[in-house]
Amino acid sequence: MTEQRTELFAARELGSGFEAEPTSHLTVTLQPGQHLAISGPSGCGKSSLLQVIAGLRPPSCGEIHWQQTTIKEQNLSWWRQQFCYLPQQAVMGGDTILQALMLPWHLKALALPEPSHERCLQVLASLGISHSLEQSTSKLSGGEKQRLAISRALLMDRALWLMDEPTSALDPASRDSVIALLDQLSLTVISVSHDPVWVKSAQLHHHMGGGNE
Repeated sequence: MTEQRTELFAARELGSGFEAEPTSHLTVTLQPGQHLAISGPSGCGKSSLLQVIAGLRPPSCGEIHWQQTTIKEQNLSWWRQQFCYLPQQAVMGGDTILQALMLPWHLKALALPEPSHERCLQVLASLGISHSLEQSTSKLSGGEKQRLAISRALLMDRALWLMDEPTSALDPASRDSVIALLDQLSLTVISVSHDPVWVKSAQLHHHMGGGNE
């Protein structure tokens, strides 16, 4: 008897139009808890492809499916409520750590109740951030801002994460702790990365050719 698996995300010949090579179009199926890493040289169109998946730019070809539903312009609003998008430059959206964590709630982007201060501190601690919630975000390092953005994504508790160069500002120890945390939580992730350690940690890998190193 064939084992039946639940398809969470699927892409069929998906392209942004910015690919250096047509063979870089994405065809993949993700089950819950799987991580797809997209790699390739600079300029090959990795981030543009991730933006297409996030509904931030239209595809040049192909299609996306989420829980058997085809993503179209008409249901983009619903689609954007299914994932967390973490761009390479972490968006703070607040003057303090607490304000940055609460950004999705202040924007009324979530139906979830606001997390308690204790929950916020717990999530921050899991990523090695020990600052007060009133700490100014302007005083955080690039790596701390990146981990703060990941903390906010954890609080949002969405089924899919889209991550663009998630380790670009992290030292090796912080990178390894993020990899371990994502694995522990069995999150479904699509990431873009140059980091060979990060790419190796993913169950699935899509390499895009062309571009410039």
